[in-house]
Amino acid sequence: MRTTGCVQIVWITAISVVALTAVGPAGEAPTAFGENRPASTADVRITKFHLVETKDGKTLWEVWGDRGEVFDKEGIAKVMKVSNPVTVMLYSEQGKLTARSDRATVNMRTKDIRLERNVTATSEQGNSLQTQSLDWSAKDRRVSTRLPVTLVKGGFTSSGVGMEAETDLERVRFLSRVRSHVMSEGGGPEHKGRPGPRNGGTQ
Repeated sequence: MRTTGCVQIVWITAISVVALTAVGPAGEAPTAFGENRPASTADVRITKFHLVETKDGKTLWEVWGDRGEVFDKEGIAKVMKVSNPVTVMLYSEQGKLTARSDRATVNMRTKDIRLERNVTATSEQGNSLQTQSLDWSAKDRRVSTRLPVTLVKGGFTSSGVGMEAETDLERVRFLSRVRSHVMSEGGGPEHKGRPGPRNGGTQ
């Protein structure tokens, strides 16, 4: 195992090159993130971790963390909070989504990302969500969760179990147990109509 100081990892997907350049001193997940695999020792441990994927000169996403561990055999990188939350910036045609959590796992082959524990995400439009697990699909360029989630858009708050959304959190599909309410002028919740459809709904 190698221990490294501040390291920046840059993916240039157009030519499939991974470059590691030193720039300073020394839950459960699906199979794509290492589920049902025995624990192994990290090949590289990194402090002040910064991981970037770019394509055709455009940044697709960035990950920052106090500490990172790279597992070459599994093809994953784990990023952890020590004193500051892990920060993930997702870029798409809909805009930028800033997500924070206690830890994140990056699939270094598919470029998918999973954030776990105390996850919050805010779009440039001011929409935000809270959940305990959030997945970013590099192929679909969408975020999703299968856990309870709360979404805030302006004065409108919706909650449900399971969600799929674009990065601006404007077009959102809840999977089940949807409930919504608006904030009244007095500051308290004012339920709008009936609870959302039990088997899902779109905001």
